[in-house]
Amino acid sequence: MTILRTLFLAAAASAVLSSGAAASPWGIAAHPMKSYEWDHIDKEVAMMREAGITMLRTDLQFSRVARTKGSYDFSACDALLAKLDGTGISLLPILSGYDWEIQSCRPDAVPLYKHPGEWRNFVRAAAEHYKGRIRVWEIWNEPDGGFWKPQPNAEQYAQLLKIAHEELKKADPANQVMVGGLCGWEASYLADLYAAGAGKYFDLVAVHPYGKGPDSSPFQARSMAKFRQVMARHGDSAKPVWITECGGPSHRSNLISQQPDALIRAIRFAAEQIGRKLPAGELTVGAPVSQEFPDRDFETTRSWLPGVRIAPVTPQQLAAADPARLPVMIATEHITLEEPFLKPMQSYLRRGGILLAFGEVPLYNLRYRNDKGNWALRGAASELHPGFRIGFQAWWTKPGLPKQTTRVKTLEAGKAAGIIDLKNIYVTRFLTPDNLKKGDTYTPLVDALDGNGNSIGQGLALYTFGDWKGAVLGCTMQFAGGITEQEQADLLQTLYLSYLANGVEKLFYYNFHNDGTSPAEREHNFGLVRWDYTPKPAYRAYRAMTAALGRAPKFASRLPGLPPEVQALIFERAEGGRVLALWTTKPEVSPAVNCGGKSLRPTGQVQYIPLP
Repeated sequence: MTILRTLFLAAAASAVLSSGAAASPWGIAAHPMKSYEWDHIDKEVAMMREAGITMLRTDLQFSRVARTKGSYDFSACDALLAKLDGTGISLLPILSGYDWEIQSCRPDAVPLYKHPGEWRNFVRAAAEHYKGRIRVWEIWNEPDGGFWKPQPNAEQYAQLLKIAHEELKKADPANQVMVGGLCGWEASYLADLYAAGAGKYFDLVAVHPYGKGPDSSPFQARSMAKFRQVMARHGDSAKPVWITECGGPSHRSNLISQQPDALIRAIRFAAEQIGRKLPAGELTVGAPVSQEFPDRDFETTRSWLPGVRIAPVTPQQLAAADPARLPVMIATEHITLEEPFLKPMQSYLRRGGILLAFGEVPLYNLRYRNDKGNWALRGAASELHPGFRIGFQAWWTKPGLPKQTTRVKTLEAGKAAGIIDLKNIYVTRFLTPDNLKKGDTYTPLVDALDGNGNSIGQGLALYTFGDWKGAVLGCTMQFAGGITEQEQADLLQTLYLSYLANGVEKLFYYNFHNDGTSPAEREHNFGLVRWDYTPKPAYRAYRAMTAALGRAPKFASRLPGLPPEVQALIFERAEGGRVLALWTTKPEVSPAVNCGGKSLRPTGQVQYIPLP
């Protein structure tokens, strides 16, 4: 009886995975096995079910399962599956083994690509344990980004992908192996994977195109097309593409809310320190035109530089730029610099330009072309920081430093620049005068403080030089906010609908639950629900979308004859009937849409109209 029951349950699970659940596009990424979420797991699962979610993506980590060599503990994931049983929500596991997680429990297995036997045994144990219960397996998360150490390497990842494919198919030929979600439509890394022979070892590809979708971003649409062209060149045009993370955070900038022009004042102060006079009227600041993505949508404004015109600058233009005419240039807004800009920026700085080195750790990574001619990423702080004579410290570089602080203090030089006494500004990395040379000057503007009020570095500081005419204004304070909660809700619906209309099979919004309580921390504000599980507008938007389109909608067609900014998409409901999803990316200029004799005015929010 027990054997028959086991076979029956396995067959039933297989039937679910191969029917409605497989056809349903409604995924969510979450961290349900983290302690706080697990403490509220019944509520979390119930809310997911109420929202119409049919697949949950989460980590199945080597560090959790294989903490003891030769032993595999799946109890946490088993408990999660038990909670999902009967809910109509299936599980998409991410088989992963990140260095920093394994180091504390299994240092003998770091990194896993150098210990293929450990990886093979882990995958084999998972495949055998969940045979018939899990059919789609994502291998790693963002191997082309910061989740692969010391830097992304397609050949190393391909080795682990091959092993995973062998073990998963051996356990069950029906298992589907998916390339771990790449950082956007990363065609270069995908090309490197094919060059490494990985094309035979996956059935699906996952990507993480954060931000706008193809409805409002021509760049995303073009990038998606280029990505698929790479697949087509290798005979893989029929392989499904899933988006296993997408979305946008709703964090806010306390800096902007307290003093919108604080950074403009800091820029003018920097100019005074090097004897440069900036125009009294509108200021123009240069920003790099991506050389990897020269067709990327270029934004000509920044919320943190109100009233400033942002001008596109290529490496060639920067190399020839006169700092008197282009006095300020953005070096980074996050952590990465493209290599073609490296020498022109250093030259511009020596000639008298002011560089804005902004971001969590400015000038931390370098994007470059590898020996195959494809773009790749590597950590380069040890090269770039001495090259620009800036420094930083953080909890992982100096023991005892906090991981973050919101305690800041505007110093005398900052006040001289016109910056007010700032309060409650989020800082996670701290500027230092490391890498200065004799004759250089470091001017702290805003201090970052620990819980005892002691300085742990700066969130805003100016670097000037004895032998260079220019200056670097460094900022690691959280200077730019995200989108509003309503914009997050609108983005969720338009992402799902526009990508489904472009052939993506499933989407997983990141994240279900806010990962913390700080309104300023980006990572704390991706969720559909807040820390206390109160729904955000995005949760209600998800529920409205699934209610309108049903469990497993199929894209049918677009209404013809409309301008490109108007999205009028017809979906067929599996339960019967058709629904028009209507919105526009330009509400101020979009015409009315005639549908079934009715005149409909599209807005920035999706309307769902049942069709006869």
